[in-house]
Amino acid sequence: MGNSSPIGLIDSGIGGFTVLRELQRQLPRENIVYLGDAKRMPYGERENEEIIAFGNSDIRFLENMGVKAILLACNTISSLIESLNANVPLFSIVEAGCLATIERQKKGAVGLIATTATVKNGTYEHILSSHTQALRYITQGTRTLANVINNHPGELALLRQNIKEAIDPIFERERVSALLLGCTHFPIVRKTIEEMYPCLSIIDPADKQITLLKEYLEKNNAFNESKYDGVTRICATGGEKDYRIFENMIEQLALGCSELTLEQLDIDE
Repeated sequence: MGNSSPIGLIDSGIGGFTVLRELQRQLPRENIVYLGDAKRMPYGERENEEIIAFGNSDIRFLENMGVKAILLACNTISSLIESLNANVPLFSIVEAGCLATIERQKKGAVGLIATTATVKNGTYEHILSSHTQALRYITQGTRTLANVINNHPGELALLRQNIKEAIDPIFERERVSALLLGCTHFPIVRKTIEEMYPCLSIIDPADKQITLLKEYLEKNNAFNESKYDGVTRICATGGEKDYRIFENMIEQLALGCSELTLEQLDIDE
């Protein structure tokens, strides 16, 4: 590995594109390898043992590509970071989300929507409490929203129904003014959420995750020193349908992409 080695990103589909977009914006000289495991999406409805196995396999894939650091753009994987095995630094979107929450609001309650696995693992509450006792999350898990965003683009009525089912239960418990998007799929539909809930200040942890990465790269003199923009390789698992979903979202989010490939990972079914 050297300064020109790529930065890896992991997600269970296209959700991590929201982190990729921020990474490309803030660190345009860096080479990137993005892995979206659409074949096994959503991770958020699986048992922890299976999620850990998938996460470690994703990490091995990226390490074999020679990455110098890995952004865990998947909240579900990040919630189990202590059980993962890696030879390069891992950056958790959950840690970033908690820090972004504290920067946005100093005390009281903040809403949090995430996959059911992320909510069940309680990692957000654990990490937030390690930083401050003045804030707490009102959490709500959703089994369907990430899947709708990933696999049913353009179906607005279905999307709005699933957003409502994810957020309304929070208001039934407490009237919050800020909402943390605890799954990287969710910022893809941020505008729709803001239109439906104009009273909410939306927290997207992507910016903070890139900030944490930049601090590491600066401390270790590991920035890519090229004068030219880096290249981004996007790897998807699954079939042709998944390839088209990735292709369409790359265009929709105006992502730089030098290569889009379908991959088969060495993961036990």
